[in-house]
Amino acid sequence: MPRRHTTEADYQRRLLRAQQVLQERLDEPVDPTALARVANFSLHHFHRIFRAQMGETVMEHVRRLRLERAARRLRADGDVRLLEVALDAGYESHEAFTRAFIARFGVPPSEFREQPASRVLDWQQAHAGGPGVEVRVRTHPALRVAFMRHRGSYADVGQLWQRLMTWAARHGFLGSEPVLYGVCPDDPAVTPEALLRFDACVAVAEDFAATDEVEVMTLPGGTYAVGLHRGSYARLGETYLEVIGRWFPTSGYEPAPDAVIEHYLNDPERTPEEDLLTEVRVRIAD
Repeated sequence: MPRRHTTEADYQRRLLRAQQVLQERLDEPVDPTALARVANFSLHHFHRIFRAQMGETVMEHVRRLRLERAARRLRADGDVRLLEVALDAGYESHEAFTRAFIARFGVPPSEFREQPASRVLDWQQAHAGGPGVEVRVRTHPALRVAFMRHRGSYADVGQLWQRLMTWAARHGFLGSEPVLYGVCPDDPAVTPEALLRFDACVAVAEDFAATDEVEVMTLPGGTYAVGLHRGSYARLGETYLEVIGRWFPTSGYEPAPDAVIEHYLNDPERTPEEDLLTEVRVRIAD
């Protein structure tokens, strides 16, 4: 029998397909057989491989994503009822949700909602009374992208971008128009740094399919609050806070619990760092 040559990168790409299904169907019952099939593993081995590569079981992964989404929603929407958040997170009662929330975040959800994140407090003190970022409300259509994923500190995404750019150039996806996006599904104030997800994306045609090197997804269309960030990518977090922490509370809108989208408007290889322009797009709740 010929030997199959697989690599850790191959395993990670296959597991990413399962993660996509879980992320897109977070409110649906988990189907291990379907997940194993999507990742092209036998059900017998799928759970062990997932846990070894991800550091958590499938159900631990799902419960964590649901609780982190609930935590983001609590801070984004001060009027939402706790029972509604609990039910959306998959818990049948306020009490069960509270126990799970305390186990994950160390405080009850009601207290968590009233406590600003430490990075928000630091930012507020540093920018008290300062000028806000220019924010506009715009409608964007859905967009098909090919992407590669990084897990861990946002400071370490450089190698991921090099891989994606090499792939995109080889396949003719780098034209004169800005086509590069970053997708940040997690909030560093909620998700441990080692588990933060970042997707480096390039726009592709609607009929483009996943390959052995990249996965595909559709960035949702809708109405977005769009803040224009000027300067280093390392300071993008400040613009996130300007849009979410300063603009939204006075806008009359609520942010949706979707991933934040970064749209890179110029080429960092040919643009001085201080002249880099990036749109920070936060979808507005329907």
